[in-house]
Amino acid sequence: MLRIDGVEFDVKCEIKRVAEISASDISGLLLDKSYFNDVLGTYLEYEIRLTYPLYNQGEYASLYEMLTMPVDAHAFVLPYNTRTISLTARVETISDDLLVFENGKKYWRNCTFSIISNGPSKEQTLESAIQRGLTPLPDVASPNIGDTYTFTSNGWVAVNN
Repeated sequence: MLRIDGVEFDVKCEIKRVAEISASDISGLLLDKSYFNDVLGTYLEYEIRLTYPLYNQGEYASLYEMLTMPVDAHAFVLPYNTRTISLTARVETISDDLLVFENGKKYWRNCTFSIISNGPSKEQTLESAIQRGLTPLPDVASPNIGDTYTFTSNGWVAVNN
């Protein structure tokens, strides 16, 4: 079962996933020859191949049209370990091939597409950053010189700004 934007497609799939652990631009080799790895998060990529053709070509056409829509992302529900995961992801590529029978009937098959999550599926928590000796910083787009922040149960709160 494949769910895209709330629509379920009853298809059998072969699924390959890749977890890319992305580092920021400030990561790299330090003067003491140790490596500083400023991890931004884990981004999931899935490659999905329909293992059996959809005999209902209307349903196949609906799936193909949905995947080829020029949108920033789709909402996918995909297998993840022993459960499922909901991802907002972009479709990177989609391919299939056309089979033409002797009687002239045309049939699309071998659909393969790849998606990449638009945001991290895993990020470092404040507690884990502190445990690893990193300096926790508030997620503020444009702070002013002298601004101070305190972390509370409600997250980062500006103090005397």
